[in-house]
Amino acid sequence: MHSSPENKLTSKPKSKLLIVDDEEDNLDLLQRIFYRSYLILRAKNGFEALALLAKESDVAVIVSDQRMPMMSGTEFLSQVAESYPDTLRIILTAHTDVRDLVEAINQSQVFKYITKPYKVEDLVEVVQQATEIHKLLQLRTSKLRNDLESAEAKYKDIFENAIEGIFQTTIDGRYLIANSMLAQIYGYPSAESLISNVTNIANQIYVNPLRRQEFINVLLTHDTVSNFESQVYRRDGTKIWISENVRAVRDFDGTLIGFEGTVQDISQRKRAEAESQLLQCLTLEISAANDFQTALEITLTKICQFTGWDYGEAWIPSGDGQILICSPAWYSSVEGLEGFRQCSERISFPAGIGFPGRVWENQRPEWIWDISLEEESHFLRKYPALECGLQSGLAIPVSADTNVVAIMAFFTKSPNDRDQQLVGLISAIAMQLGILMRRKRDEETLRLMNEELALARDRALEANRTKSTFVANMSHELRTPLNAIIGYSEMLQEDAALLGLDDFVDDLKKIYRSGKHLLDLINDILDMTKIEAGKLEIYYDNFDVPMLIWETGQTIQPLLLKNNNHLEIECDLQLGEIRADMTRVRQVLLNVLSNACKFTKSGVIKIQVNRQNSALGEIFCFTISDTGIGISPENLQKLFQPFNQADSSTTRQYGGTGLGLAISHRLCQMMSGDITVISELGIGSTFTICLPIDCESISKKTLKKGQNSSSNLSTSPEPLSLETGNPQQNHPSVLVIAGDSMLHQSTHSYLHHLGVSLYSSSNGEDGMQLVYQILPDAIILDMQTPAMSGWEVLKELKSQPLTSGIPIILLTINDEKHESYEIGANDYLFKPIDRDRLIPIVEKYRVEQQSELSVLVIEDDSNIRAMLKRMLEKEHCIVSEAQDGHEALEVMTQKIPQLILLDLMMPNVDGFEFMHLLRLRQDTPSIPIIIITAKDLTNEDCTRLSGSVQKILQKPNYSYPQLLEEIVRRLYKLGVLVTNL
Repeated sequence: MHSSPENKLTSKPKSKLLIVDDEEDNLDLLQRIFYRSYLILRAKNGFEALALLAKESDVAVIVSDQRMPMMSGTEFLSQVAESYPDTLRIILTAHTDVRDLVEAINQSQVFKYITKPYKVEDLVEVVQQATEIHKLLQLRTSKLRNDLESAEAKYKDIFENAIEGIFQTTIDGRYLIANSMLAQIYGYPSAESLISNVTNIANQIYVNPLRRQEFINVLLTHDTVSNFESQVYRRDGTKIWISENVRAVRDFDGTLIGFEGTVQDISQRKRAEAESQLLQCLTLEISAANDFQTALEITLTKICQFTGWDYGEAWIPSGDGQILICSPAWYSSVEGLEGFRQCSERISFPAGIGFPGRVWENQRPEWIWDISLEEESHFLRKYPALECGLQSGLAIPVSADTNVVAIMAFFTKSPNDRDQQLVGLISAIAMQLGILMRRKRDEETLRLMNEELALARDRALEANRTKSTFVANMSHELRTPLNAIIGYSEMLQEDAALLGLDDFVDDLKKIYRSGKHLLDLINDILDMTKIEAGKLEIYYDNFDVPMLIWETGQTIQPLLLKNNNHLEIECDLQLGEIRADMTRVRQVLLNVLSNACKFTKSGVIKIQVNRQNSALGEIFCFTISDTGIGISPENLQKLFQPFNQADSSTTRQYGGTGLGLAISHRLCQMMSGDITVISELGIGSTFTICLPIDCESISKKTLKKGQNSSSNLSTSPEPLSLETGNPQQNHPSVLVIAGDSMLHQSTHSYLHHLGVSLYSSSNGEDGMQLVYQILPDAIILDMQTPAMSGWEVLKELKSQPLTSGIPIILLTINDEKHESYEIGANDYLFKPIDRDRLIPIVEKYRVEQQSELSVLVIEDDSNIRAMLKRMLEKEHCIVSEAQDGHEALEVMTQKIPQLILLDLMMPNVDGFEFMHLLRLRQDTPSIPIIIITAKDLTNEDCTRLSGSVQKILQKPNYSYPQLLEEIVRRLYKLGVLVTNL
């Protein structure tokens, strides 16, 4: 069946098949097999086949015999694979050595290997597969070629239209490639012109030829250079600034063959930088000028030097403000301009007349671009200017507020287009001059005001010092008699109870309570005074919130009973810790609770504590509600104002100063918290106290806390081995529980010479086991211990009857000033101290019988001195007295006491001077000193006391049991075991 002409026209061209064999019969056989489907090419050996391939294109498949003379099939196909990689290669052979065949296949990268004799249909199928693969390869190659051409076109477009100059150069400084922008930057008409004309880049392009060598040195070292800035010549000889980003070009061996990169014209940026620098420099120099004329002269000089202008002058209004006269300030960079200067000095300009006069009237800059074209009536100095060679001029007003205080005029012999761009710069400089004038004018007024302010400040400081001194003195004067009232009433209660005088006990209790009430009022007033003066300090520490709530509930019990109120507490024992000032938080809670107790009768007072999220992060919320009298809406507004109560009638009925809530409000704010209230008259009130979980970090306005010493205790160190031996009888045993080995060493160095048996543990869990084994007389506990925290250890010890009485000295890492005076904090006894709780702790010190304790009381107030003596003698102490520091030193020459109770404010030699003199004495051993003072201590006082005292008890805030506790504690630290107290 014959194909139609249409079929012939649309038939696809046959693929080319090259058959290679040294035997003619084999060639004929292969041709007969494939001639219908392929265009057959024949060759008898490899050389003939390679020649044929060179003439013919697009050979799809080669079928070659392996064993042929002169060139084997493997050798032939290896060359084909290199020169014609898209042509598929098939080997025909009768050779059966597998290793040789594998080597032949690997060398020639053949598509298939077919052994003789072969089946025709197998061969046809293999050739057909190879043909299809060749077609796919052709399509891929065509696509890649098209993609490459498209990419080249894009890159060429980018190259030609880039906003940066692009180049490639030789090492010796000739351009190999350059784009149009590079030619434009250097002022050449085309890239070809640039390449052909510039044969030595260093000498023809760079203003400083050595700059190119510096550029090459950087490239040789680093292979790249970025933002390399240089000044270069354009074709017309003008200078511009360029920035280059270049890399070194190397061949396959790493040999440097040239450079390629980009160039940017940064002349405008450089000019802007220079203008900015000029403006900054002038601003500083103008500000430092002594007078306006000096400032004008500096300005004229700097501007002319920067712009290259030849002459600068200034015109200022006359005294009556009617005309402009020539200022003494002027500048000239060339000779021959004296005539123009002399002409200027002889004339003046009314407003609107002449070059400066017009600028004065219009208050805006003006250019004269070509003086020769100006009418003489328009520019009165036209001919003197032309005689000197001046061609262009610029005048700019200098204004202070709305008044023109000067006109600056500049002239040049050779103007250029860029000069017109300088109006903005010079106007900015003129504005600075105007500011100087305004500043000079205001300085005198400011000086007078400052003198008045300084005088007022000195008076205010003196008044503040007087007030502070008065408050400190009043604190002492008020607290000193109160100390006697409270102290004697407390002791007399005990005496009356022992004598069975119950009627006197009730009266003495009233005296005691009245004294404490008066003390609270005084403390409130002093607290508010310190808050308002900014003298009240917050001491941050970590403490357990549930424990604080429990302690506060215990403290408030007497007030609850007084009005027959019932207290309910809702506080999860697992709420955790807060970082705040524990004393101040307790003060706030007690203030609110005492008000609730006072204004509620036979009702319910509830404390609820929880943790919430807020904008400050996690916070503690303390809610205190009552069923009392409530507060009216109009009185809520002034509730937190000092010396205010909700209703004046409440003062008469319930008493109080109205300071408690005001102080509480300010304390909460100082700890970055707040206190709010909702109330309904006749129903009750609810106060909510909100404090951040970490008040310290919030108050410092940063979440980043300084790393403290405990941050490195991620693993428990090896226990410190101390040579304690067996505990000696009657010698106190001390257990140190701390993760820091240095703490163990320092404790050992402090205590070993006192005869103390020391034990150590590096973590809380091991420490607990050791406590039960040895039952020590005291425990030194670091709050930052591994495995089990100090708080957990403390709670465990206090919850067990066997260990609850062991004195515990807590060590913390908090940097607080007042802790310098709280050395050796013992146990957690919550104030007010329960005497029944104190006795078992003191009993732990009763290790051996000892003679009576000698105490020296140094106090100028005879009543207080007598009270302390009586109190101590009741506890079997031998008491000696002194009314000031001088007398105390004389007493100590007769007998050295074991303990000193010291007042600070005394005549002649006060407490501070006494401690200084005591430290100077070589024969005085280390004696524990307990400060008992009514003085409101300042930071300076605290610094003076640092390292000299062991405890400060403020009159009359301490109680009798507290004093006894402190005496026992301090003597125990020195190895004195007291059993009589």
